[in-house]
Amino acid sequence: MTKEIKTCKAEINRLLSENAADTDWNREAENLLVKIKFFQHERIVHLIVTMTMSILTVITVCALFIAGASGEAIVIPVILLFVLFLALTAAYLAHYYKLENGVQELYKIYQKLQENCQKM
Repeated sequence: MTKEIKTCKAEINRLLSENAADTDWNREAENLLVKIKFFQHERIVHLIVTMTMSILTVITVCALFIAGASGEAIVIPVILLFVLFLALTAAYLAHYYKLENGVQELYKIYQKLQENCQKM
């Protein structure tokens, strides 16, 4: 998804730098707004997944403390589960960070397109 955002940004920035008189800025702004809506939906889905993985990581830490305190033999599988959830949470956080920043940059580009629409 971040590749699509980069491609979208590059395409719109190219149009803005060329500033061609025959460019339909209203149509370009509408197209970008549709793409932003798709990216926002993707962002919400990734937020839900990231929060779920974070909650599972915290639950696993709690289970680790409970299992460790009771001297259960289940500690090793819980540690492995914690490591798995922690790695997935870190990966989702990194991806969500890139996605969030990309959408924020698209908002700024959309504002530039709106300025060009008002000039015409």
